[in-house]
Amino acid sequence: MSVDELSKIIAVKKMDLEECEHELNNRYYPSIVRIAMMNYIINLQEQLEEYDNDVINL
Repeated sequence: MSVDELSKIIAVKKMDLEECEHELNNRYYPSIVRIAMMNYIINLQEQLEEYDNDVINL
């Protein structure tokens, strides 16, 4: 994967993470939906950490 492709993936994931966090904090959702959103946010954060480590290693 090229640095440019990796940068685009990271940018999209960061935007998705910001949007999910904003939605979770500013709207009412049933508990099960909130749990699913929190799990998705955690997964995105973990993926971003992995990508950031890959960028450093390139």
